[in-house]
Amino acid sequence: MKYRYLYTVLTSVGIGLSVLACSATDNSADVEMHKKLAGELQENHLYYPAIEEYHQILQTPGLDNARRANINFLIGKVYFDHIKDYEQAAAYYVRARALDPNGNFASEVAQNLVACLEKTGRVLDAKRELGSATAVDTTGHSPDDVPVAKIDGLPIWRSEIEAQIQQLPPTLQKQLLSREARLNYLKNYVGVELLYRAALREHYDSDPALQRQKELLIKKMIVQKFVEQKVMPEVSIDTVDVRNFYLANKDTRYKGMPYDSAKAQAFMDYEGQKAESAYSDYIARLAASSKVELLEQNVR
Repeated sequence: MKYRYLYTVLTSVGIGLSVLACSATDNSADVEMHKKLAGELQENHLYYPAIEEYHQILQTPGLDNARRANINFLIGKVYFDHIKDYEQAAAYYVRARALDPNGNFASEVAQNLVACLEKTGRVLDAKRELGSATAVDTTGHSPDDVPVAKIDGLPIWRSEIEAQIQQLPPTLQKQLLSREARLNYLKNYVGVELLYRAALREHYDSDPALQRQKELLIKKMIVQKFVEQKVMPEVSIDTVDVRNFYLANKDTRYKGMPYDSAKAQAFMDYEGQKAESAYSDYIARLAASSKVELLEQNVR
């Protein structure tokens, strides 16, 4: 009877361990599933749903601190790299570091946390964070990249200034070829940064009107990029078509100018007309595949 009881106990323990093992395996598979889905959502620019998937992982029973820290780090990266919500990013970076101070993400967390604090106007906290780090990683800066200014000890890199200049129209870039012109540009840039950081400290970035303008601007930029990559490739220009366009509009649009004199303008006009047509056709195709209703009676 004693051995039978012992056998029963051992069998029960074995079954329990098997259940736990299966549960751990199931949890691991579930974690990987959510992690993979989060990655796919990010690739499709669906950042908030990706964060939701990461939160599903954080709710997994028995998740060890190292994996929990890694998930917090990944959420912080989404907020930092894509959503640009630096306050949320900082919070998740702090959680990641607290859970696993020696994780392989430690140097990136140190670097990005300083940037987050700086961008949210917490200059003193950023300085403290910078001072407490033994070595802040400068990943992304080439060996010949150097700081060209510092604000409260935090560097503004030469590559940052050059990237800003490259965003300007070519005519303005040509005006910034000399050292003196670039130095004046740097001084103006620093002035704008000082104003921006002062505004952040007073939470101007939370103004509802600015938030609406930001949403409209982002929408406009996304649509513009989409049109450039999806619609404009459908526009093809043939020289014969340009000449025919010129002939059809020679007297009305070009006042009888010879083709050689009007060719450049005719090309631009014809290209614009083709682009408008392609734009309208693309919207029509999208409307045909969607349920669109124009409630004209409600327009006043």
